[in-house]
Amino acid sequence: MSENCSRSDSKPITPPRLPTELWLQIFEQVDDIEFLWCTLRLVSRDYKAFVDRVFITNYLPTISFSLSLPRLDPNTGRARYMRPVPGAEVTLHCENPDADSSRVVLATPKALPTGDTIENLTVSGALTKERLDEAAAWMWFGKQRIRGTNVATINKDIRWNDEEKVWVWSVDWVAFVNRYFGAKRASRRTPAVTGWRRRQGPRT
Repeated sequence: MSENCSRSDSKPITPPRLPTELWLQIFEQVDDIEFLWCTLRLVSRDYKAFVDRVFITNYLPTISFSLSLPRLDPNTGRARYMRPVPGAEVTLHCENPDADSSRVVLATPKALPTGDTIENLTVSGALTKERLDEAAAWMWFGKQRIRGTNVATINKDIRWNDEEKVWVWSVDWVAFVNRYFGAKRASRRTPAVTGWRRRQGPRT
């Protein structure tokens, strides 16, 4: 089974006929976004369309990605990126999601909380596309950073926007939301190893 949210084998359910706006209001009242995405969205094509619209309107604007900037070469352990970045991370936020597009654009702020501008860090060589591409990504919704999760990111499409002087990243938002909830579910399936079990060893 895929780590992402997948459709069950149950027969599709035909929802009652209600005006679209009423359905949207109903789904907007669901405060468990994992249940909304991984359960209700799979009920029917209509539900999928309603949930997608709710996510585009209410949740995509709150998505954040924190990129933990590497410093060492993973193969040699030697310093690879010598120029520091305050906090050793940059955070990208969603920029005005388009309801008719399967992609959203994430962008860095123009300046970090320390006052360092993204432009200066880029010009100095501290922020490079290569370093951003190699960074691990932590994704979360709203202000719940602590409830976020690491999402696998391969071949990031991160580019420099010379007009705005920021880095931007175009992502397939459905794929990343699936990845997000898949990673959270996988982490819950991994049992924690207690100190007692480590001392006693596995049961036979």
